[in-house]
Amino acid sequence: MAQFICRYRKAPEVRWISHLDLKRTLERAMRRAGLELELTKGHNPHPKISYGPPLPLGATGEAELLAFHLEEGADPNAIKERLSGQLPPGIEIAEVWAVPGYKKKETFGEVDLAEYVITVTGRIDAEQVREGVGKLLESEALMVQRGGERPEREVDLRPLIHSLEVAEVSEREVTLRARLTTGSHGGARPQEIVQLLGLEANDNVVRYHRTGVFASAEATAPRPRGVWRRWGRSRTGPSKS
Repeated sequence: MAQFICRYRKAPEVRWISHLDLKRTLERAMRRAGLELELTKGHNPHPKISYGPPLPLGATGEAELLAFHLEEGADPNAIKERLSGQLPPGIEIAEVWAVPGYKKKETFGEVDLAEYVITVTGRIDAEQVREGVGKLLESEALMVQRGGERPEREVDLRPLIHSLEVAEVSEREVTLRARLTTGSHGGARPQEIVQLLGLEANDNVVRYHRTGVFASAEATAPRPRGVWRRWGRSRTGPSKS
């Protein structure tokens, strides 16, 4: 029995595929690639597969995560090649690595922060955007309404925004960088940041791209020099602005 973790990219060609359809696509690709997936026990066995935090519909990403168990060990590079050959354009395997047998099995439960690049194209007032970002970060509370399948409720976004900045500005485009709480216990949505800044108006085109996911110091044991765990590599962790 061996566990592997896969980091993959979701490109613009498939940005409107839902998380559920994406899971089905990846699982079919694994079967077509001939990977001998380990199954759960019981009356309704299914492959031991877990996924990282889902992307918002319409977003792209380069740090999407998939963990799976195989009946036997295998070369991660061979798994990457076989799986890549079965995936449609727009889903690209970036890397595959094995989880050592002496380590605990990964379920991504520690992932609690995501990094986004948000690009808005249209009629942009750069100074107004900068002022809006400053006001958001200075606010003690940022209440938003949420509904969907659950009853409508208010959520305070301010504790969920770890950092937000204007990265680039041109005549008709602004790029924001944000680090937001994410994970199974809830978090901030990049669309909500755009709404609070009023950037969805004037028929602007908004693009969301996730560049990284983290397990923060709050979710894992403290590490030397304040380093946070980042999938694929480590870097100094962000602090709340």
